[in-house]
Amino acid sequence: MERKSIQTLVYEELKKNIMSMKLKPGQAMSTQEMATKLNVSRTPVREAFLRLQSEGLVEMIPQRETIVSRVDLKRVDQEKFIRESLELGVINKFLEKKNGDDIRIMSELIQVQERCDQSGDFAGFLDADDRFHKVLFDVTGQQMAWAIIMDRNGHYNRLRILFIQREHVMKSSIQQHAEIVRLLVKGEEEGIRKALASHIQRLDVDKTGLAADYPDYFDTADRRNRERQIGTL
Repeated sequence: MERKSIQTLVYEELKKNIMSMKLKPGQAMSTQEMATKLNVSRTPVREAFLRLQSEGLVEMIPQRETIVSRVDLKRVDQEKFIRESLELGVINKFLEKKNGDDIRIMSELIQVQERCDQSGDFAGFLDADDRFHKVLFDVTGQQMAWAIIMDRNGHYNRLRILFIQREHVMKSSIQQHAEIVRLLVKGEEEGIRKALASHIQRLDVDKTGLAADYPDYFDTADRRNRERQIGTL
């Protein structure tokens, strides 16, 4: 197995911490601070920051600091559109190729989610959720499509981790996954398409409420104007 470079390991660690909200939206970071924490030189940290900036996960302000980007609801809509289009596009191929092993894997991932719900493991819950949906792409050989989703989901996924912390949301997601599996077992193809679409779209209902509950985490025109004014002082 090919060994990962230091730069890749630093990038993956920083991205994991951003996506799990350990590094919170709006939080400032310095190259030296991250290099010290990760016990590496400044160079791989700078390279990781540039890669994260290209994904819209950090904002690098020359001669000042690097900031974890706040969640942009317009970008959330675009990232969700990519995921929804690709996932609903792959379902027909999946229905042609699925077998009992695939359904068993999905059922086991539901059990993982149930344990995460009981322990309050939000990051673990979302990881199992992604693995559940990844089955659709693995079975159909559409790994490139899944990679696109994973590479372009930084704002959408951070909204998801806020969303699942709402009361009963994890249980509701588990129920929706269980319904998808039940329909797969019964072979109700039209029902599966509708259940999957409803499951993917459920976040739309609550995104503005989340922005109101976590105002410091979200990008707004007013905030950008204030920060632009401060930057010119």
